[in-house]
Amino acid sequence: MNRKILFIIAALMVACSALRAQIPSDAELRRYAAQMLMVGFKGSTVDAQSDAARYIRDLKVGSIVLFDIDLTGSAKLGSRNITSREQLAKLTADLQAFADYPLLIAADQEGGRVQRLKPAYGFEKLPDAEYLGRLDNTDSTRHYARLMTEQLASSGVNLNLAPVVDVHNAACPPIGKIQRSFGTSAEAIVRHAGIQIDEMHRQHVLSAVKHFPGHGNALGDSHWGFVDVTDTWSAAELEPFRRLIKKGKVDVVMTAHIINGNIDPDYPATLSRKTIDGVLRKQLGYDGVVVSDDMYMEGIIKKYDIENALVLAINAGCDLLCVGNNINTGFEPDRPFRLVEMIVKNVKNGRIPWGRLVQSHKRIERLLKKLGKRK
Repeated sequence: MNRKILFIIAALMVACSALRAQIPSDAELRRYAAQMLMVGFKGSTVDAQSDAARYIRDLKVGSIVLFDIDLTGSAKLGSRNITSREQLAKLTADLQAFADYPLLIAADQEGGRVQRLKPAYGFEKLPDAEYLGRLDNTDSTRHYARLMTEQLASSGVNLNLAPVVDVHNAACPPIGKIQRSFGTSAEAIVRHAGIQIDEMHRQHVLSAVKHFPGHGNALGDSHWGFVDVTDTWSAAELEPFRRLIKKGKVDVVMTAHIINGNIDPDYPATLSRKTIDGVLRKQLGYDGVVVSDDMYMEGIIKKYDIENALVLAINAGCDLLCVGNNINTGFEPDRPFRLVEMIVKNVKNGRIPWGRLVQSHKRIERLLKKLGKRK
């Protein structure tokens, strides 16, 4: 073995030792890992013994996601976290009281079929995106966007998992068939989504555009299984994301659990470095927070065990990992704690670079600063 090879090996060993030395204590690792979780819980109230209190006070998760219907229980209206305006405002205030850090509280409030803050709980009805796109009246969109944002802000929800910026295809089960898209053209989508985002920003509510790199032409639903859009997706589906990013409007991007062979034939977008780091970050120039769709949806969990899915998602570039604990794979109270330990273990064994957690931490901290700057 010549001297040059020996020198390279020695240099690599020194570099690896230096990287290992940079990994902090287990306590700090857990703190950074927990910040990457967006978790759900059961209950419309919280106290010191509640799961939500443990997630926030003890684990210090970065985000809580709220639902109104418990899909792992009775599946009735008001069976999860939301029963009335007054109750929701108290719940979010109580959640924040358990945090000694800025806590993101998220919900899906799109309007139409996807509206967690429903008229049944005393909130005003919001039209779906397809209606607003067909009407194509910016004053109407602004009116309803303002109403939507007032509902969120007065209830203590500071991150809306909306708007949808997928293109419209009436045959798409989770998007077009339930009227969640503003239309078929990037111009219409950006016009109406942009108005909604602007109104949210005026009242200090962050938004998440979804579902990257485009779910609108999917002919299946990733909630229930593997979905491949290779033959139906078009590069034009990137355009709403590109334009909103260029305008500086995007706070968070949510990924889709879809295989798109045009970008990556091997991994669904949530687990794909080619999609998140390659297309979203390098091609579209986005360096903000990326949140996964729920990691326990069958589009992921049917093919990947959760530990490997976490490793892939983090290495691909996801900064927040949604674990709503409100899906057909069931509710497990201690799931967030186990997920944190999985992340910690995989940082320590080298499968996840410590630098990825640092990178996500910086992005999340920048996002939190926006809450106080929006006007």
